[in-house]
Amino acid sequence: MYRKELETKLANPNFPNYFLLFGGDDYQIEFYAKEILSKFDQDNVLNLYFDEYDFAKAKDHLEQPSLFADCNILHIKSDKKIPSKELKVFIDLCKKNSNNIFIFELYEGDAKSVFDNQKAFGENFVRFFPPSNPSEAVNLLQIYADKLNLNITKSALFTLYSIENESMILCAAELNKLSKISQDIDENLVKKTVFSLHGISFDAFFDKIIESKNIKDDYFGYLNDLNFSEILFINSLYKAFFRLFKINTYAKINSKFDLKEAIGYAPPPNIATKLKTQALSFNTNIFLEIFKLLNEAEFELKTKTNLEKESYLLSSLLNLQDLIAKNRKN
Repeated sequence: MYRKELETKLANPNFPNYFLLFGGDDYQIEFYAKEILSKFDQDNVLNLYFDEYDFAKAKDHLEQPSLFADCNILHIKSDKKIPSKELKVFIDLCKKNSNNIFIFELYEGDAKSVFDNQKAFGENFVRFFPPSNPSEAVNLLQIYADKLNLNITKSALFTLYSIENESMILCAAELNKLSKISQDIDENLVKKTVFSLHGISFDAFFDKIIESKNIKDDYFGYLNDLNFSEILFINSLYKAFFRLFKINTYAKINSKFDLKEAIGYAPPPNIATKLKTQALSFNTNIFLEIFKLLNEAEFELKTKTNLEKESYLLSSLLNLQDLIAKNRKN
């Protein structure tokens, strides 16, 4: 099943007593695992996280009757599959005794590689996908903010998502901090109190590229992040320019602006205005040249083994800025 089906199932008091959560979004796996666990008595829980997994210990926990709790909960987090024969033991113990609960968080996004684990759970699983656009991400963050009793504006959530470079986990952490400051959160408070680990959000960096501003300090700041990936960075740029291309194309074809129709969501007014302005500053030929440059950079980064990737990427970004500066309309 997918997230929407899970949310419907969570509203039902008769939730399955064994369940698998996996997919391509760590934030949603962890968030909804907590939602599921909250439906059960928490007095007798065995948590086994990653390398802590021990089959004998897990099996023994489900086999031993609890003297002081209504149920025995086995909660496993792992980035590796559990052998199917071991999963079957846990699931059979849950089928035989409704007071046994087994919740498995599998942090492996490849559906093919975890198919045997998924199959073991029958219909009792959910697969998560990363948010398809900022609006979907903000809606998920709104759910978490509501649980914290935060009165936070949509604009503030969009700003938070941008500052944290679209990391849902970092956004959730910041919401926890903001809840200690105030229950009423607006965009200005987010800007004053939230700082990206990189010192600059991707959207701010992207704006500098378009506006031909100095990007070197910010670029080297990104390089200091141990999780930085040249390929993912190129993909983020491609995604950002493609969003502008879709807005530009929609406006030409329909002679009007409708961002929800063009890109699938309606951003806050200030962001919408900026996107419209940026989209109109390019024509189709410039977009073509931008996409060619980005595709070439990605190809070189993926195929050249002796390439100094950090220097090459910076050179490509400067070439991109030069291309934009010479050809943009305003």
